[in-house]
Amino acid sequence: MPDPLENWGVTMLKINKNFDREKLLGTLNHNRIYVFLVIIIIIMSIGAPGFMRSSNVTPLLKTSLLPILVGIGFTFVMIGGNFDLSVGAMINVGALMVMGEFNRFFLIFGGEAAGTGAVVGAWIVASIIALGAGSFFGLINGLLVAKGKVHSFIVTIGMLTTLGGFVYTYSKGNTISANSYLLVDIIEKPLLKLPYLEFFTMRSIITILVLVFFEILLVKTSWGRGLFMVGSNKEAAWQAGIDMERKLILTFIISGFTAAMGGILFATSMNAAVPNYGERGINPLMLVLASTIIGGTVMTGGSGSVVKTAIAVIAIQAIFNGLIGMGLGFDSQVLAAGVLLGSVVLYEAFVLYKQSLRKGERPAMLPEAEELKLKHKA
Repeated sequence: MPDPLENWGVTMLKINKNFDREKLLGTLNHNRIYVFLVIIIIIMSIGAPGFMRSSNVTPLLKTSLLPILVGIGFTFVMIGGNFDLSVGAMINVGALMVMGEFNRFFLIFGGEAAGTGAVVGAWIVASIIALGAGSFFGLINGLLVAKGKVHSFIVTIGMLTTLGGFVYTYSKGNTISANSYLLVDIIEKPLLKLPYLEFFTMRSIITILVLVFFEILLVKTSWGRGLFMVGSNKEAAWQAGIDMERKLILTFIISGFTAAMGGILFATSMNAAVPNYGERGINPLMLVLASTIIGGTVMTGGSGSVVKTAIAVIAIQAIFNGLIGMGLGFDSQVLAAGVLLGSVVLYEAFVLYKQSLRKGERPAMLPEAEELKLKHKA
């Protein structure tokens, strides 16, 4: 009769032999954002009573919509090996222009007397103008980086400053409010008044559709695969005949477009826009940068996912929300944001260090060379 203990020992030996530690760590690292989100939800559910209630989850998800949209374009730019530090100003451009142009076209279309048709028509025209402005400023960034060969850090910092002056000039330093409250009802009215489903409004559906579209563009098309190649190995991309300059320019246009769209939808939901959004509280650029890296996008380019960036945004917002639920103040959010961003930078530095070590490793010898080496020692 076979010994059960002996069989168990043989089985465990086989499992241990087949266990690939490096593969497991690689899988965990690749899916770290999902693990991170689950851990955050568990911790906050224990520490903050009512964290998972519908009355808390719905606002949490709604506050994630703006940084998710901004993070889409930011991820594209970073996959290409660049940065767009002007996204905060692009948000203000989209927000202020949609409010200002809405008021102008609302009167042209007949005002309150024209009813809902004037509101929708004016908002669509105003949104097109605001999106065009964001895309145009993104185009300038892209041309200076791709054609002018100026570092993206310098270009986008310059654009950030320029747009800061533009939004104050456009708004004269004042808050711009929409002339009709119907706009908020249209964009923020829940499609289903059920617990947890109240999150689904016109604003959230637009955000989800944009997210899905750009994820498909990134991972399911030859254009997206070409962008990954440009970010990871420019020489190989050049040899493959990829138009690198055009791709990099388009990433900045996408970044300007999505940041402006985030500003448009946010301002529409609030029925107003201010020229200094982001100057108080958690800076949207810092939130988007941390989310993009936590989501798996490498700072040097060549790897990333807009869906994982979106999940990282939700995870970070869950931290901020949970801290409030624990009775901690706004200062704790700022501290948590700083610690989180610092940890992200350290982690990215560690990853780059490990990559540099792998690049410096000597390749394995051919069997013939190994044999000659052993004979020489003998």
